[in-house]
Amino acid sequence: GRLKAEGVRRGVPDLCLPVPMGGYHGLYVEMKAQDGRTSDEQKEWIAALRANGYRAEVCVGADAAWRVICEYLGISQTRRA
Repeated sequence: GRLKAEGVRRGVPDLCLPVPMGGYHGLYVEMKAQDGRTSDEQKEWIAALRANGYRAEVCVGADAAWRVICEYLGISQTRRA
């Protein structure tokens, strides 16, 4: 209920990087746990984002998301603690 009150819509990916790069308008990342599944709403949002010139990825775990973000930005994937 709290997220709905804040205006969060079902299916919208978890992360948005509104930086145009490599011919894309921005990057959206849907985060999933190892046993997570993509909902129909999430699949629809990802398809719509891709059709509108955004890169949209589903990443299982933080390491996968880190790799996608670094690749998108063209930076080293070395993590610093």
